[in-house]
Order: sequence, then structure tokens, then C-alpha cells
Amino acid sequence: MLSRGKHGPMEQPSAVGLDFDPRRPWIATLALFTIVVLFAATFAHGFKLAAEKFLGLISGESGPVAAAHAVPRIEVGVIVTAAVMVAALLGRWSHAQWADRLGVEAVAASARGEDRKISVCGSAIRIIGTWLVTAAMTSIGREAAIIEGSGAFGSALGRKTGGRGDALAAAGIAAGFAAAYHAPIAAIFYLDEHLNVRRSKRGMLFTIAGAIAGHVFSTRVLGGHPVFPTRRSATTSAIAAGAVIALVPATLGARLFIEARVRLAPKTVAERFATRPLMVVAILAIFAGASVAVFRDAAGNGMEALRTSASTATVGLAIALAVGKLVGTTAALASGAPGGALTPTLSVAAGFALLATFGLTAIGMKPSNPWEITIAAMAVGLAVGLRSPLMAIVMVPELVGDYSLIPVIAAVVAVAWLIDRQIDRVLVREGQWLPDGIHDEDG
Repeated sequence: MLSRGKHGPMEQPSAVGLDFDPRRPWIATLALFTIVVLFAATFAHGFKLAAEKFLGLISGESGPVAAAHAVPRIEVGVIVTAAVMVAALLGRWSHAQWADRLGVEAVAASARGEDRKISVCGSAIRIIGTWLVTAAMTSIGREAAIIEGSGAFGSALGRKTGGRGDALAAAGIAAGFAAAYHAPIAAIFYLDEHLNVRRSKRGMLFTIAGAIAGHVFSTRVLGGHPVFPTRRSATTSAIAAGAVIALVPATLGARLFIEARVRLAPKTVAERFATRPLMVVAILAIFAGASVAVFRDAAGNGMEALRTSASTATVGLAIALAVGKLVGTTAALASGAPGGALTPTLSVAAGFALLATFGLTAIGMKPSNPWEITIAAMAVGLAVGLRSPLMAIVMVPELVGDYSLIPVIAAVVAVAWLIDRQIDRVLVREGQWLPDGIHDEDG
């Protein structure tokens, strides 16, 4: 809390560790926390439903993959290309106006208690851009917008009501993440491990409370459920066997994806082609559109395609996830279109693992069921592609709705982490930089 000392305001620890005006009773803090959690969870659900409603209007199908198959390829390419171009211009303009005051990295800094004011207007423009590409079947993740929007709302509300905004920003991010992925424990690890909110005890307190409250409200009131509702008879022994096949290809696929999206970040592309920005945006948008037109199963954030792999995995689906998703998402993000890479990372890793599976089948071997291999590959993807092994251990079991998978997933993640660190050592020896840190698409 803030109290007035001899030379003006000074920070004093409070009994409950909250950074709010001492004149405001604790009931007001609880009310603000509740508002942020309700907003974050509702926003997560509303964002998805609004995009699905729009897809239904233009194609008759609510899912992006189904919509991409229902619309002629040329139209798919044109729609995606146009949406990416508009979203990229919105994203680049908002970044030019507010620079370090928007994005996942900025709301993470706010949640850690750093003196980083968030531009609600800038975040709103980026969210509109993300919704546009999401509703247009683009191969991109939508959850980064949910994380940024929820964090920005919490941060702004906290500042407007007498605090710094860090506690409410943390609560908003955690609640939005938990509602979007049906993953409350993973939400806590996401803020603790990936966003480094552990630096703030207050932030971690509100992170835990926000994740739990957001999950409860999402499941009990809004009808939230696991992203993959059934296990499809997956067993720990089958997943362990699948991991033998998935480990190396999934690690390489996830590593290739993070290297591509970080090295081709919008800022880097803008610096290299400063004299022809519109042409570069147009070319990247065409690549993003072509990837979905050619590989229709690469449409959307990847979750619909992964659900399909649980029952009917095909070589075409594997190629779409490994190649179409990697190219399409990288191109869309590099153009400056705001969006996320977490769910596409799951898809790319799974695609590489499924390709290895079909390769083994072609030479006469009989690998595990593709769904068990996909589960193992998704865990590897999170550990390597987001560089967040602890989050990966709990998030995949939460996505499939079964915490009993944690031990086997932990073993898979541990081996993938060791392989990834060996790649790091090779790159360091060659003088290459590593794709560490927090990026705006890390959601």
C-alpha cells in the first residue's frame, strides 16, 4: 500500500500484500477482481463464438477447417490474403503509435509490477485485427488476443482505481488463459514460468486466484469443457510408446517453427524492407492465403484439425499441419498481423510426428495409434516451441481432460527438453542467438 511519509508517498507492505489505495476497503478489491475475472472468461468465450458465427455466415460451417473445405480454394485464398493484409496494417499502425504499450510482452511486464502502462486503445485495435484473421480462416492462433485483452483490461482498471494494475493484470491473464484452454493449472505455470510473474508475490497470488475463478466461471456458467473432450482410449503405456516415435520429429518441428517466427518477426522484417513495407506485407499475406487454399486442414488455430487426428489421421492432414501450418502462421505473423502461436505450435509438432508415423507405416512397421502419438507430440511442442516445459507437463493433460497422464507426459517433456538444450549448445558454439524471451504471439 501507499502511505505518506516525511518526503511524500512511500511504499509500505500491507497485511494482505495488495498494492491498492489504503482508503479502499478489501471488499472493493474483491469486487474489482471479480469484474476482471468475469470479463476475461466471457471475452475468451465471446471471441471464439463471434468468429464461429461469422464463419457460419460466409460458409455455412462454424469451424475454420470445415469452412475452408466448404468454400472454393480461390475464394479461400482471397479471403485469407485480404484479411491478413488489413490485420497487418492495423497491427503495424498500432505498434507505431503505442510501441511498447501493447502486446503479450507488455501485459506480462505490467503483471510483474513493472512501470509499464498499457494502451487499451492499441490493444483493442490489435484484438480487432486478430478477430478478423481468425474469422477469415487464417492459419493463426486467437488466444494471444484473449491474453492481451484480459491483461490490458485488468491493468487499466487497476490503475484507474488507485493501484498500479499489476495484480489485476495477472488475474485477467490467468482467467483468460484458463477459460480459453480449459487449463487452470497450466495458466498458473504460463504466468509463473513463461511470463516470469513469479517476480511479484502479489502477482502470483492474483494469478492463482484468477486461474481458479476463471476456470470455475467458464465451466460452471459458460459451458466450457476440455478442448479434446474424450481420450479416444489413450493409455499411458500407449502414449509412452508413441513418444518414442514423436520425440525427435516433434522437437525438430517445434524448434523450426519458433526459429522461423522469431527470426521473421514483424519488427525484423520491417527493418530489412523499410523502403517497401506494403509490398512485403502483400507478399506475406499471399503466402498466408495460399497456405490455407492449398492445405485446407491448416485453417484456423489448429485445434479443429487436431481433433480430427484423434479419429481419422491421414497423410494429407499431417502435411497440412507440418507444412501448411508452419508456412501459413509464420507468414501471417511476419506480415504484422496480430495473433498467437501457441496452438499452431501444437499443430506443427503433431504434424511432424504424424509424418514420421506414416513413414514408418510405409516401410512395414506398425506404430502406436496416431492419437497417442499426437498427445506426446503436443507436449513436446509446448516444451520446445514455447520453451515452457513445466506448462507443457500439465497443459496437455488438461487439454484432453485427464490429469492421470501427467507422469508420462513429464517423462516425454524431460527428454524433449534435453534434446532442445543440446540444440541450444550447438547454436551457441556457432555464434547463433537463441529464441528466448517473451514474444507477442506467445499465446
